[in-house]
Amino acid sequence: MSRFTESKIAVEAVKVVEEYGELTMGELIDVLTERMQPSGHDMAIIANRNDTYFSQKVRNLRSHSNKMFFNNVYYDSIIDKYVSYECKKMKDVLEEKVYVEKLVQKKSRAAVFYARKLDYERINKERKLIGNAGEELVYNDQIEFVKKNAPEYLKSVRHVSKLDGDGAGYDICSFNADEKLVYIEVKSTTGKKETPFYMSASEYAFYELHKENYVIARVYEFDINEKIGKIEYVLGTEFEGVFDKEVSAYKVVYKK
Repeated sequence: MSRFTESKIAVEAVKVVEEYGELTMGELIDVLTERMQPSGHDMAIIANRNDTYFSQKVRNLRSHSNKMFFNNVYYDSIIDKYVSYECKKMKDVLEEKVYVEKLVQKKSRAAVFYARKLDYERINKERKLIGNAGEELVYNDQIEFVKKNAPEYLKSVRHVSKLDGDGAGYDICSFNADEKLVYIEVKSTTGKKETPFYMSASEYAFYELHKENYVIARVYEFDINEKIGKIEYVLGTEFEGVFDKEVSAYKVVYKK
């Protein structure tokens, strides 16, 4: 049950205008409602009005001349829109056609960004639980495999990430049917096998250095409660033929 204050709404409203470039009051209300997810009293309709308490608080940014909002956002009375100062500067120097194109791109980026914005703390906690349980599944599978195919090396099978911590570049040290050492990186999901997964820079660097002995253990359709799932092993030498890579983060450094 939310009761957002005007100052809380003002902070979010500034971000919205900066990200979208320019918005009418109606558009601003729609975006803020989607992002802030007001509920309870905030979503009740004000008597004899068309506004909810939340939408009226957004309108109050203007009627109250909210200092925080108008210190950061420009109101263009000619087009009746709230404009970011970045876009105000662009509008002053660019041809109208070029400005409109840049504005469309800006709004598109803002929409995509917030479509991806999720509860990362919750997701990371779930990923860790699923990841740890998936590693246990693969480790036990490897114990059974090595017991049958390379029994003299059974005691050398190690759950490295559990015993030594993360950072080695792989999770499990095991052996293949030829009794050769293999480094297994486990990637687990409760979803389908094709669900994208992530590799850190150190994991990918380790793969590149040890392709001949490297294995991805793809755990999928994993049931976290029953601790059961399917496993597909992909050899390092097959990696490029099975997977595509996409850049999802950037490391930014100062120019020399």
